Amino acid sequence: MLAGKALLTIALIGAAYASLVLRAAPERRDNRLFFVIAMMDAAMVAWRGIHLLAGGRIVDLACLMPCGVGTMGLAIVCVDFMWGFPGRRGLSWPVRGLMIAWAIVFSVLMLASNEEGIWRGVVSFGFYSPMTLIICAVGVRTWRRTRTVGVRLIVAALVFRWVYGNVAYTIGQYTGTLESWLWFETTGSVLLSFVVIGHAILRDELFRVRGAAAEVLGATVFGTLILSVTASAVHAGLTYVPDGIERELALIGAAVIPLVMVALGRVLYPRIETGVLAPLDDRRALRLELSEPLSEDADQAIAQGTERLLRMTGGGDVRFLPVEALPAAIVAGIGDERELRGSAAAPLGELLVAVRGAGALRGAWALAGGAIDRDTLLVARQVASDVGHALEHRRMLDELEGTRRLAALGQFAAAIAHDIRTPLTSVSMNVQILRRKAQLPPSDMEYFDIALDELGRLERSVAQILDYAKPVRLDPTPIDVRELVDDASRALGPVLAGRGVALRAEHEGALPPIAGDAQRLRQVLTNLVDNASAASRDGDAVTLRTRRGDDGKVVIDVEDRGRGIPASDLGKIFEPFFTTRPDGTGLGLAICQKLVRAHGGELRVRSLEGAGSTFSVVLQPSLLG
Repeated sequence: MLAGKALLTIALIGAAYASLVLRAAPERRDNRLFFVIAMMDAAMVAWRGIHLLAGGRIVDLACLMPCGVGTMGLAIVCVDFMWGFPGRRGLSWPVRGLMIAWAIVFSVLMLASNEEGIWRGVVSFGFYSPMTLIICAVGVRTWRRTRTVGVRLIVAALVFRWVYGNVAYTIGQYTGTLESWLWFETTGSVLLSFVVIGHAILRDELFRVRGAAAEVLGATVFGTLILSVTASAVHAGLTYVPDGIERELALIGAAVIPLVMVALGRVLYPRIETGVLAPLDDRRALRLELSEPLSEDADQAIAQGTERLLRMTGGGDVRFLPVEALPAAIVAGIGDERELRGSAAAPLGELLVAVRGAGALRGAWALAGGAIDRDTLLVARQVASDVGHALEHRRMLDELEGTRRLAALGQFAAAIAHDIRTPLTSVSMNVQILRRKAQLPPSDMEYFDIALDELGRLERSVAQILDYAKPVRLDPTPIDVRELVDDASRALGPVLAGRGVALRAEHEGALPPIAGDAQRLRQVLTNLVDNASAASRDGDAVTLRTRRGDDGKVVIDVEDRGRGIPASDLGKIFEPFFTTRPDGTGLGLAICQKLVRAHGGELRVRSLEGAGSTFSVVLQPSLLG
């Protein structure tokens, strides 16, 4: 009886480690596979414990055969785990499929045979021994490609687990000591793998020994309580409830008890964490103390977040970096990740936690020095979430206010432009008439040409103002983006060549068509290419590139290697009337953004001062494409 309870306790410890590792980072493949490994091992240990509590022995066929089949599945998952560990791709599906077929064949052979000696010998030498050799070979491969102590510890624990298990079954069945070998394999070997592998992964997830131990202890105690209450209810139903429908209802009620207790545990977990786990762990207690939401004001939220993270790290270096201050390599590296650690976060810190608003990267918290553990990471994630919401709230308010202000400005500018346009046209026509009639020396006639050029520039500026002020009307048709870019390249190439700048068109793979107004999109590309050539030097090249974005959208890049845009100006370049060109109106990019948004797309920019800029027109593929 005591042995059965001990095995159930070991199974609960394994399940606790499995759930803790999964909750630490469910998006990581390594964590998900360890969860599967630990839960399969825990299930087999629990089955042995239940069999012992029912009066059986650990070497009974009813105990061995289900565990034998489960071990075959476990072997495949272990190979897959070690092949890709850490953070690499696992087995290919053809290889994985062959291994699954291999396991199925020997599982059927095992279950179909009633003679213990046959299935032990055939299955051991046909599956378990070769699989152990494969696991050893994969373990050596993983060991050689890393010098990280934690990774090597995990590999060593898994290899030991399989080598010992194979030796135990082989020697035990021929020496008559199988039961003794199995007892150590079921207890010491399994418990060692749970603790060593689980703890090594948790350390990689910044868990401290004390915090992880408190989590595992709490989960194990709660699991033991569930099993005890359920077993008591079943025993009471079988002992005290008369046979018949009443007993069936009582047993059904007992079977529901675990579900009710788990649901109740989830509801009560915050109180359990505060009242039971926090006193065992001072870092957890500090994290819970700092769990209040931050201010909705972005500046106050950043200040409060800095203060909280300084308390969590105990005085380390804590900085909030807006996205404009992040190096391009960091922005590309963080991608959809929540954080970067170690060398991936260098040189900004030891830990970078992304701050996002409405899915877009707004910045990152950079932490260096002090106590950087799991509790610090959880506080940093919560702070990043709150600051992201605050920044998005401010952005929406600024955008609303800017829209209102720009609408008023646009109406005013349109009214002025409309009043100017007619007399300006008249002045231009009269100057042309005077030029034709004037009998002046060529040097004096140049003044007429200068006047006409300036009047033409004013007319174009007035036309831009009116174009920006009036609503966009599109004539959408299916568009092949590659053809659109090639047409623009052919039309604009000679113009740029006259300025000493080359224009190239590049295409990265096939693209679906989009639904849009071809004339309006040519207007966007013309403006962007013109800006790119103006920022380029003689002999430079401007590239028009089509590609498929990571999110499946169609992207047209306009890339130059010119002077770039200062970081202080990046947030203003799409504002109407903002310009750094002496002859510009500041409406070109504003009109481009307006036209792209009218297509349901987005105009993005990446620029580094002195190294060039890339403007990306991001469009949705046509649903009919």
